[in-house]
Amino acid sequence: MRGKAQTCNVKDGRIRVTCARCAKKRYVTVPTGIRKKAVRCVCGLSTPYTINHRTAQRESISGQAILTLQNGKECPVYLCDRSLGGISFNIPRQYTRSVANGQDIRIKYRSMGGSILQRRIRIKSMNNNRVGAQFLDGFPPSF
Repeated sequence: MRGKAQTCNVKDGRIRVTCARCAKKRYVTVPTGIRKKAVRCVCGLSTPYTINHRTAQRESISGQAILTLQNGKECPVYLCDRSLGGISFNIPRQYTRSVANGQDIRIKYRSMGGSILQRRIRIKSMNNNRVGAQFLDGFPPSF
């Protein structure tokens, strides 16, 4: 029987899993390239896990931001999450061809403290209209 996928953070190349049926806890070694793994307990229950290899935790956020593209055009985006090293957002369909992997652009958004931050980012991944980007400048004091 397979349950709902649980998210685990990797620490020292291992994840700590707890069986939902018998509550047995154990550590399972996870190679660096693995993103999903099913772990079977000695009681027979198999549980799928989503593996998070990130060193900095992601923080879910919501709100709007403005991308300033290399040609000077601006496009609105909708923030999804951020970490110390990057940010992800949804971009409207009409602007998806305006950004590409490896492109350096600017993003302007409001921080949790209410101040407006403008950061330089590099597009690292695109999946449909979901974009992941890495911060190029240092970490701001208000994150």
